[in-house]
Amino acid sequence: MDTETREPGGEFGFSPQEAPPLGRLRQWVRSRLADACPDLLCDVELVITELVSNAYDHAGGLLAVRLSRRPDGAVRVEVDDAAPAGVLRLGASTRGEARGRGLVMVDNLSRTWGVWRRGDRKVVWATVPAA
Repeated sequence: MDTETREPGGEFGFSPQEAPPLGRLRQWVRSRLADACPDLLCDVELVITELVSNAYDHAGGLLAVRLSRRPDGAVRVEVDDAAPAGVLRLGASTRGEARGRGLVMVDNLSRTWGVWRRGDRKVVWATVPAA
């Protein structure tokens, strides 16, 4: 479900009963960042895909994604999940040794990233610098 909010980039909502529609999510990102340079767009698509996949795989419920633009052209990505107590570990996965690289990529592509908790949810955010 795609809904607009007051945030400049809007919000993309998810149905808790289904896997995240990553193709539709990336299409939504491209529509919101249509004027962005291709390198920035690719970086944001990769960061948002990794954060959404992590939330789906490890947090027991993906709630929403938000995008916003910063005055310097950077893009902030926020992913809400339903596991406020969940801990993120850079380079480690509970799903096996072949996994655990998503946050490493987010760390490399983002200027900064972090986590904050708000009531019944955790928000994982990243700021992707303009190219």
